[in-house]
Amino acid sequence: MAKLANREKIILGVMAIAIICAAFIYLSPKKKSVEQVDMAQKTAELNTFVATMAGSLKEDTNNPGTVILARAEKEWAQDPFLSRKDLIRWNEAKAIKAKEGAAVKIEFVYSGYFEVGKKKMAIINGLEYTEGEALDVKGYVLKSISPAKVVIENRGIGATISVPMQE
Repeated sequence: MAKLANREKIILGVMAIAIICAAFIYLSPKKKSVEQVDMAQKTAELNTFVATMAGSLKEDTNNPGTVILARAEKEWAQDPFLSRKDLIRWNEAKAIKAKEGAAVKIEFVYSGYFEVGKKKMAIINGLEYTEGEALDVKGYVLKSISPAKVVIENRGIGATISVPMQE
């Protein structure tokens, strides 16, 4: 065999080191005891989860009519069959209904009026208010006070309500 050059000796040495490292990694024993305990624990947890889910599903499917009716009664966030224009109109109508319903439900009782110097005060729903003060009901402000009536403004929709004095 011919005499090897310095460069060839270095390449053969690096190859020999790589082969020895690969053999060590491939032939060394691996730790399996920790993973087996974890896998057994995970399997037990998974089995209990599956058993509880199967039990709850069995209870739900005993009477399928009840399940179907309960799901049908839930209000949908969005109807999947509406076009985009119809959806916008539907949301606007729903918002208007909510505003009208909220305005109808709120009642104000103007039960007292007194004036000290230049300061006018009104008793509305049992609480004292001055002009421009926010009422206890969210979104409402006392706009003006007179002995016969008070004017209350809804800041949300910009509507005003005139409430007469109740004796």
